[in-house]
Order: sequence, then structure tokens, then C-alpha cells
Amino acid sequence: MVLDVKGGSSGTGAGLTTAMVRTLHASVDVRGSRVEAVARSLGEAIRLGVVHDGQRLPPEVQLAELFGVSAVTMREALAVLREQGLIATRRGRGGGTVVRVPVDTREPLHGFSIQDLRDLGDHRSAVSGTAASLAAERGLPDEVRRLEDCVRRLREARTPGDWRRADGELAIAIATTAQSPRLAREEALLLAEVGDLVALDLEPDDLDDLSDRRAEVVRAVGDRLPDRARALAEAYVRRQTERLVRERLRLAPRTAVPPVAGDAVTDRLAGVVADVDAVVTDLEHLGRQYADTVRAAAERPSREALAGLRPAIAELLGRHDPLLKGAGVVVASGLLSDAALWLEWWWRTSRGDTEALRVNLDPSAPDYHDYTTSEYYAAAGRSRLPYATGPYVDFACTNEYTITVVSPVWSQGRFLGAAGADILVAALERLVMPALTSVDRPLALTSHGGRVIAANVPHVLPGQCIDVPPGSRAAAPSSRLWTWLLVDL
Repeated sequence: MVLDVKGGSSGTGAGLTTAMVRTLHASVDVRGSRVEAVARSLGEAIRLGVVHDGQRLPPEVQLAELFGVSAVTMREALAVLREQGLIATRRGRGGGTVVRVPVDTREPLHGFSIQDLRDLGDHRSAVSGTAASLAAERGLPDEVRRLEDCVRRLREARTPGDWRRADGELAIAIATTAQSPRLAREEALLLAEVGDLVALDLEPDDLDDLSDRRAEVVRAVGDRLPDRARALAEAYVRRQTERLVRERLRLAPRTAVPPVAGDAVTDRLAGVVADVDAVVTDLEHLGRQYADTVRAAAERPSREALAGLRPAIAELLGRHDPLLKGAGVVVASGLLSDAALWLEWWWRTSRGDTEALRVNLDPSAPDYHDYTTSEYYAAAGRSRLPYATGPYVDFACTNEYTITVVSPVWSQGRFLGAAGADILVAALERLVMPALTSVDRPLALTSHGGRVIAANVPHVLPGQCIDVPPGSRAAAPSSRLWTWLLVDL
């Protein structure tokens, strides 16, 4: 891996920060190339049922005109959908491109971590709850009757696929009754993202139960009870989220040995502990290189002097892919000659490449990122021991759900900063779940403060705070870093 950038990895006020760029991308739904955007839009239409199984798509040239892209872009987008099994193309007379809704609706679930499902559920709950509440305040009698018609179609659906399409129609209808184009658009995008998973393994009794719950939401809308409508809509999404998490837990890889008692799970976590401890070892090595760079400077070092650390940062990220989202050096305040604060930090983008992290270090800017107030910086400044903080939403930098690990750097009694890395919670979850799912009773891995990192039951989700009983055992007693706990639920 080669890191190459003109300038530095942090901004002093000019340009767009990494957090700003990611927020702008999310707000306009630009999450990749134009090919990816077109493929995503068509894929969402197929999963949402807007384009039906067996339906013939227009020719490539006509589709390209509809999307406002070149024929080459459309051809590449269709190739992506073909690889995903969403379309099939037949050549010759009578041929063309035909929609193929996947039969195995469970396969996409492999692409979600439990933390992803929880986050998606949070988003859906916020949108659906607000839409239901506003619909109860703003809906006219004719609009409520249309919602009741949607409920009737929902009850008539006898297959999971038909039910999912009717359920999506009702969800969007509630949002349009709220008189909010944004909520309706967001609801449609969320339904497309979750796709057929909401109807996974639904039996006739399940369809009846879920239809009854949807009918209660519509009844609250018609009775003009916004608080009740919101509560019922949020509970509905929460129930769906728990179902998806339960299914995802069943898909989690399991160790090829019999289930173990809860007190033996630390043995199963040994490999994960070794992986994280290896990150700490590499951070200590990076920290020594950083200290050597500072000592080698005739006077106070400049930002450019830190560029020599980039090969080591690149090697560290490559060695611990996909566990790490980013890594680098956090410079102590006032150390450099040409910047009061500085982060020589690099991160992996969603495209898989690596680029410099850009944050605003201008104290007068509204998005000023003063990392000296962070927990990890304070911990590094008061101790010479490795430290981990999180899980937390790292919105100021990459807006990912992460755990930050730092190795303090000191030289001749002087605090120079820290070498650090961001561990993706979703990646860590995939490593620890085989151990947790092999345990014979409900168990959670938490931070020392009780924030859940992963659990083996669907009603306890990442990010949730739980009470930690006295005497809860350390997840990795032999580790130099791990302060996480195993909590019986």
C-alpha cells in the first residue's frame, strides 16, 4: 500500500474535512461512482417491488436517457446488477434484460453486522415513528381511508413477498399522509435497503400478527393520537429489528467444538485478543518511530517531518485489514513549529483505498476539532500504558462506530502525543461472535462502563448500556489492553 497526498493529513481551516465530505455524500446519496449510483437505484427499485420479477427493462440506450447517464455507464451498472443476480440478459430475437428477484432472501443478511442492523433499525424507527406521528396530526379523512385500504391489501397478502410489497406501500403511504416528501423518500430508501429481509421466514401466523400491528398504527393515525401512533410505529420496527438480529445470530459462524460454559469463553476469545494486542504492539513501534522523528529535528519539528511515518502507517493498516478503519499519530499540543495541533492520520474509504484524514484544526471554525479534549488524548497524557476508548460514533472524523486504541508516546519525560488506531466495531463483532454464540447462556461483551460491543441474544444490541454486576469477569485477563467485560444477561 502506498500513501501519497499533497499537503498534510489534517486541515487548518481550508478545504472540506473528511466528516463534511462524508455528510455531503450521505445527504445527496453519492456513495460511490456513477455506475454504483445507477446500479443502487435500480437495485432498490427491484427490491422494493417497484420493478417486478420477470418485468422486461427498456433497452440500454433508453435506460441511459432515463437516468441521464451515458450508455457505457448504464451498461456497466447493468453488469453489476447481473452479478448480483437481480437481472438476466438474453441475446438475440425476443431477448432483452429481465428482472430476477432473488429466491434466497437470506443471502443479503450476511452483508450486515448486528451493529449494522441495530443502526438501520434506529434509522427506520426514527423515520417511521415521526411519519406516523405527523400523519396523525395532518392526515385528512380521505387519506386515512387510503391507509385503511393499504391495511386490507396487507391482510390479503398470503406470501412473504406479496406481504413485504404491501407493507412497503403502507409505510410510504403513512409518510405521504404526513405531508413530507423527505420522510416519504427516506422511508422508500430504507425499505429498499432492508429489502426482502423484513419478510424472511414469515409464516401465515406471523403475517397476521404483523398486519394487526400495522393496523393499530393506522387506527391511531385515524384517531388523531400522534404519541400513540409514534409509539406503535417504533415498536413495530423494533420487533422487525429483533427478528433480523435473531436470524443474523443464527448465521454467525460457530466453532467446531461443543458448546462451552460461560466461564470458558475467554479461551475462545484468545485469537481475537491476540489480534488486538498485535495492533498495540505495532502502535508502540510506530510511536518509537515518531519519537525518533521528533528527536532528530534540529529544532521543533514541522508537519512535513512527519511525512516519513506514512510507510509505517500504511504497513500497519495493511497488516490489520479489515479490523482497522484508520491509524496514525496524534501530535501533542504545541509540539510542532507550524501547527498548534496536528493529526498524521490515514483511513480506509468505502472504496477500499486509503487517504489522509482531513479535520478542521482552526479554533475559529464552527467545526473545529479539538482532539485534546477527547478521552483517548487525556488518557495518553496521564499514563504511559495503552488505552482503549469506545465504542462511540466518531462523527468528527470518519462518522464510523469505532473503538480508538492509543499507545502514549513520551520522550525524556516529555509527552509527545500518541500512536493510535480506530477499530471498526462491526469488524470486531465478526471476530468475537463465534465465541459468544458457542456459550450455553446469554452473554454480552461490554466496555468497562457497560456499553455493549456484542451479545449473543437479539434483545441486547451493540451500543446499548447495561448494568454490570459486581464480579463480572474480564474478557481477556492476560491482555495488556483489554478492559472489556463478559456480562451474564
